[in-house]
Amino acid sequence: MRDLLILCFAYAISLFFRGMIAVIAPEISADLAIGESGLGLLSSTFFISFAVAQIPAGLALDRFGARLSIGLFMWLAVLGTVMFSMAESASLAFAGQVLIGVGCAPIFTGTMLFIGRHYSPERFAYFTALVIAVGSTGDLLGTTPLAMATEWLGWRSALLLVMVLAALAASCCLLGLKPDRPDRVNYSLTVMLRGMAGVTTVRGLWPIIPMFLASYAVLITIRGLWSGPYLAEVFQLDTGERGNIILAMSIALGVGTFMLGALDRWLQNTRRLVIVTSLVTLVPLVLLALYPSVGPYFAMWCFVAVGLFGFNYPLLMSHCRSFLAPAYHGRGMAFLTAMSFVGVALIQSISGWMMELTYGMNMMPSEQYRLLFILLTSALGLATLVYCFSERQGRGNEPLK
Repeated sequence: MRDLLILCFAYAISLFFRGMIAVIAPEISADLAIGESGLGLLSSTFFISFAVAQIPAGLALDRFGARLSIGLFMWLAVLGTVMFSMAESASLAFAGQVLIGVGCAPIFTGTMLFIGRHYSPERFAYFTALVIAVGSTGDLLGTTPLAMATEWLGWRSALLLVMVLAALAASCCLLGLKPDRPDRVNYSLTVMLRGMAGVTTVRGLWPIIPMFLASYAVLITIRGLWSGPYLAEVFQLDTGERGNIILAMSIALGVGTFMLGALDRWLQNTRRLVIVTSLVTLVPLVLLALYPSVGPYFAMWCFVAVGLFGFNYPLLMSHCRSFLAPAYHGRGMAFLTAMSFVGVALIQSISGWMMELTYGMNMMPSEQYRLLFILLTSALGLATLVYCFSERQGRGNEPLK
């Protein structure tokens, strides 16, 4: 249980970093002279660096285990937070985001690998969802508490407080996690890259990969980037009011993650659960696209619904594990995690470019965000359609070519 609590702590810090831009975006934009497209790129920089770092992170996890990999990588996130908080230019803020993304790269993949090595396959989705649900306190930290700290201290000092927590989490991983180094295997960089590339040859994963690219990207593009600017520009809400609404979405995200894990354990049909919850998630997205300016509480309840049903990442990972031989779980999960974060980077960058373009066309903010929600609805809808052609379960022994 101590190990799971430490992993929850580390994952909570990672979640904070993923979503922190949304609440303080207007302040960062004004302080560093960053426009809409710049904000989209700044937020996506975390996910791009996170995705690229899955290669060294996956190699480290397979060679050294979760304790050393997570604990050592997190010190890069600590350094990146200091750099971001002290940035006087956009370029330094981007550099800080790169270090934060790399530093957080092995946390969730390492958590899943740790759970997979110490618990039965039948309990994998449940314990993964449990870690995510408890770790969601980090997402909550990035809402009203961050907004209040920003109002009291400024966004720079608020980030320095989080830096202290990140350093504590890194220390706990190094000193508190039990060693989980696997049997000695020749996982060279070449073998690692070949194994990750080989995941693309497993035909059973092909209809699932588009969902990895779109599902989490849609959720975090709202929660981690545009929810704050949307509430500020369309409804003129201040920092505290924005934080409260995003807090409601984050609470729903934590509750929903645990709920979906429990439902998966009860129903024993991961594929069907993913399809149903994805269809349910499309409903509030369509409503936001149709009625983007009804009111802040309407928007809040739509955000809550997206948070409650939209985070199916643990379910997708559990589904994919059934198509891979155990020896390839580390590299397979690293590859699929990278795909998920590549999707985030793509959709956030595209949305930032689109918002910058519509701003230049002098469109009303409500019409700008209508197009944003149409983009997100289309991405998730197409991915869900492709996912419907996936198999319910693999054989668990498919070789990688």
